[in-house]
Amino acid sequence: MSSFRLAQLATVTGMCALILGGCVTGQRPTLVPTETIPAISDAAIQDVVTVLESDPTIAFTITYEVVTKFGDLHTAVSLAHDPAFGTSITIAEVRYIYLANGTTLTCSTITSDCSPGIDESRVSDRQLVSTIFKQASVDRMQQDSRVAVGSAVAAQEVIVDNPATCTTIPVVDGNGATQSKRYCAFTQFGVIASMDTADLAVTALSHSATTTADQFSA
Repeated sequence: MSSFRLAQLATVTGMCALILGGCVTGQRPTLVPTETIPAISDAAIQDVVTVLESDPTIAFTITYEVVTKFGDLHTAVSLAHDPAFGTSITIAEVRYIYLANGTTLTCSTITSDCSPGIDESRVSDRQLVSTIFKQASVDRMQQDSRVAVGSAVAAQEVIVDNPATCTTIPVVDGNGATQSKRYCAFTQFGVIASMDTADLAVTALSHSATTTADQFSA
């Protein structure tokens, strides 16, 4: 094992011992908790859902800009995943950590304080949740598929130099006008690459094939 891997493992193990009294070996980690999703009849939507339901087997870090359209709030977000350690999602100064053994933490990157569990209320003012890059987007697409006023349009794109599977879904807004909701998922990574809906615009800005130990701590 490389010295970098040893440093990562020591950091994560030490954090768990300090906060929760130690980590235990668990089943193979998933990016974030997912549920069994019934198939969607529109293949263009289901293709993106299938990508988001997959569990990546490689390490990566993606940075995003997220715009909350109501209030025009711009938020810097990063998502780091390493199969050996888990996943961290940093939204502004709040870091959500899903460790590989199933332990979850909510941390502040300002104070370095962590508390057990996932406290979504910490970013609710931005209309975000920690699972927006996976399960929450699947939930949105399920709902969109039920109210769509036509067939979704499938597309394949390249976003920050990585292939993405996309869908555009026609829906009717509160004023009776037809609008489109668009979702793209990184085919290799199983997470959102971009999203444009009535309330949020998510744009991937960069991709790295590495993670660092500090991404899995406060």
